[in-house]
Amino acid sequence: MYVIEDRLRGGELFAMTTDRLRLSVLKKSACKPVTDYLVRNREFHKKWSQTHNDSYFTERVQKDYLRYDAGEYLHGRLVPLYITLKDNPGTIIGKVTFFNFAFGGMMSCSVGYHLDEGATGQGYMTEALTEACRMIMEVMDIHRIEAFILPFNERSKSLIRRCGFTYEGCRVSYMHINGRWEDHEAFYLLAE
Repeated sequence: MYVIEDRLRGGELFAMTTDRLRLSVLKKSACKPVTDYLVRNREFHKKWSQTHNDSYFTERVQKDYLRYDAGEYLHGRLVPLYITLKDNPGTIIGKVTFFNFAFGGMMSCSVGYHLDEGATGQGYMTEALTEACRMIMEVMDIHRIEAFILPFNERSKSLIRRCGFTYEGCRVSYMHINGRWEDHEAFYLLAE
């Protein structure tokens, strides 16, 4: 089960903890550990992530992203949760981001995620995604969360199903990944 933290660490706007993890919305002052994580996983994430040029992997550009993300978070349009281990808070091991919020009659959003290559296969993303989705549904009263996954990403499809998502269909030419437009399979999770 997740706990929303009352005590924030330097560089955090929001934090929640699970059994083993801390998930935080970060300020621009956290650009170094964010950049370290992205550089460390650049090749590992390449075939799954949107296309980025070299400048994306610099502290200067990540500071701009973090500043933008913080503003969007404060306006209720984005929840970018960086993942660290509780016993190693200085090293980012992943990220779960909620975006495309629609309120009123929709009460929905989308989710994306990625994990450090060295942290795969240990259940960290299952724990992070399950509890982050629960928190978004309970705190923001979201009814539906959608996820979009490359058809050949079997590990991600297995993860999303473990977290309770249901297959819905295909999004044709959904995102520019690794230099080309790729179809994605759509999944959804509904509030109980």
